[in-house]
Parts: sequence; C-alpha cells; structure tokens
Amino acid sequence: MATFNVEVEGYDVQSLGDCTGGPEWELVPERAAVLVHDMQPYYLNVLDSSVRARVGAAASELVSRARFAGVPIFASGPRPASAIEQRGLLGPMWGSGPSAEEVAIIEPDFVTIAKRSYSAFYASDLDVELRRRGRDQLIVVGVFASAGILATTFDAFARDIQCFVGIESTADYTAHQHRTALNLIASLTGVVTSSANLLHDRHRGPLD
Repeated sequence: MATFNVEVEGYDVQSLGDCTGGPEWELVPERAAVLVHDMQPYYLNVLDSSVRARVGAAASELVSRARFAGVPIFASGPRPASAIEQRGLLGPMWGSGPSAEEVAIIEPDFVTIAKRSYSAFYASDLDVELRRRGRDQLIVVGVFASAGILATTFDAFARDIQCFVGIESTADYTAHQHRTALNLIASLTGVVTSSANLLHDRHRGPLD
C-alpha cells in the first residue's frame, strides 16, 4: 500500500501528441536497452485507473518488442527501507516507500536495478550494467514522468547515454505534469516520440 497521497486525474494521452521532439538520434537495437522505471503496483495503483491501464499496456507492448529484438531489459525500484530515515529526503516527502515484497521484480529476464533516489542511475549499478553490455541508448518506460523519468534522463545525458521516451508508455499524476516533463526532456535530455516509433517493425525484421 502506498504511503503517499497525490492529486491525480484521468487524461487522454493522445492530447500529448504534440510533445514530440529532441535530438536527431537514431535508435539502434544493438546499442539500446529498455528501462522499466518504477512500475510496481505500489506506484501504479496511485494513478487513475484509465491511466494505469494505458501505461501498463503500452509498456508491456514495448517490452515485448524489446524481447523480440534481443534488447536487454532493466527494471528499477527503490531500495526497501527498514526506517524512514534510510530514505533521506524522500522520506519526509513521500513516506517509507514500498516494502521488499512490493518492490520485487517478477519477470525472470529483467535485470533488477535498486536505486536510492528519483533517478535510476543514483547509487545503483545501472551505468555499469549498460556499459558491460555495450549499450549507450536507453528507452525509458513507466512512471512518474515528472520525477524519476525526468531525473533519469538528466543523469543519462551526463553519462553520454542517449534516452528515448515514448509518450504512451510513460505516465504521471496529471496531464499537465506529464506534458511538462515530456517538453523538458525533448528540450534538454532526450528524444520524445510515440511509443509506436520505438523498436517498431522496421527494427524487428520480418513478421510471422
């Protein structure tokens, strides 16, 4: 059960279709990895049900395409804390966070990334794991666009890792927060596009 309360709303993600933009980077499957950012029920269940269903379906579809293309998949979540003080500044703002059971990754092919703040790079081995696999492009899906996803793209940029963010496969508490995050990413740290453009059929090869 989540230990924080926020104002949320249902919104049509199609209204964010004009947020596309960013550097002219070409996504190459052999250089790419997928990061499933904080998609535990602890976080997803805070969202409006329509937003939760949409981001879940879009992220799952992108993960399926990644598996088909042989792209490695990482999944982030916070390190469980036995005391709120272990959460640092996150504690007073957001509570004690999810338990070890709530943050567990159940997909056997996901590489688990345990982080200590908003960004999936902070106090984690994500950078090392990407370099070990020769990956310098990162497709980010999940929640929340204006917090962890935005912070992750800034940290990736500082490490010369190109980030790609799909509009439909990310979500936020409100349309305004989602739009603000996407516009900042497109302006400063990465490529924002429709999820359908990421690892689409041209990257997958012939279909059955």
